[in-house]
Amino acid sequence: MAAEILVYIGGAYQVTWIISHLMFPRIFDWKNTLASLDDFNRYLMLILSKLLLVFYLGTAVFCFVYADDLVDTDLGIALLIFLAIYWLVRALLQVQYFGFERANSMNVHMSSSDTSNKTISIILFFIFLMGTALFLAPVLLSEL
Repeated sequence: MAAEILVYIGGAYQVTWIISHLMFPRIFDWKNTLASLDDFNRYLMLILSKLLLVFYLGTAVFCFVYADDLVDTDLGIALLIFLAIYWLVRALLQVQYFGFERANSMNVHMSSSDTSNKTISIILFFIFLMGTALFLAPVLLSEL
């Protein structure tokens, strides 16, 4: 039962990413910031952003509708492991591209508050690791 509850929480985690990605165009002023890109790269950014929405929505639905199957079947376990790996890779990419110290020198402000980019990058890194743990824990619990 604990494994299924973690899967439901994982579904809610995916929903929070849907909400945050829906706000990206406004938060990052994509109308102006993407205008400097050529058409191909601008449209590619928009397409990839929308594909992430579909991915997060699909995985959230799996978590909410098929929680039992995700912890009780080999295919479900494989999907949970994939999601754990996805969030681990996302955490590592956060460090690779934004870093912690380097984030402060970027020409974008990740927050409208006085919070530094470094602090936000560190927080995001741990939030992404939390996603890894959320999807890996049910796998470990189902093996007990």
